[in-house]
Amino acid sequence: MMEKEREIKFEEVPNIIESLKGVSGIYIFHTKRHVWYVGKADCFWNRFTSGYLKGRSAKSHVSEGLKQRIELGLDLSVVFILVEKELTEDVETKAIGKACPWLNKGLNPRNSIRGIQRQIGKIVEDSQREWSYAEMKKHLFYYWRGQIATKRIEEALANKNRNLSKYCGTVPSREILKPKKKLAV
Repeated sequence: MMEKEREIKFEEVPNIIESLKGVSGIYIFHTKRHVWYVGKADCFWNRFTSGYLKGRSAKSHVSEGLKQRIELGLDLSVVFILVEKELTEDVETKAIGKACPWLNKGLNPRNSIRGIQRQIGKIVEDSQREWSYAEMKKHLFYYWRGQIATKRIEEALANKNRNLSKYCGTVPSREILKPKKKLAV
């Protein structure tokens, strides 16, 4: 799935961008202390030459928050992870779910209770075992290295809008999460 990974300073991107023509994968903008953004690209060259390297004059959709950080001259680095085109969306979703980048929306557990619930469902379904709410809360707190407050995880487990049941089975009276389907033996 992942063939190669390459990390460089953002200001060095123009020097290597030609070598990324036609290359697909995900890119991760980060500083030493924060993952800022995870994105996917069918062609890194196209994404960066029509987007991030143009700054404010970019016509393509790029993260406004990231453009601001680039303009401020933050010490940003970019990790390019080469991934087959068909797998970029899945790899991007997993990376966002794990890294909790500050500027991604939607799938990011930092911004979305539903993102936390998706992750809970994935863990339960992948493990094919029951989890207590307390066990899941502790697991997610460590999984995200404390980036997501336990209060937010508790909100997701409370399942007020019944969204959690879309991702895994729940027994609220016993505070249990269970897989929806059993794996064939």
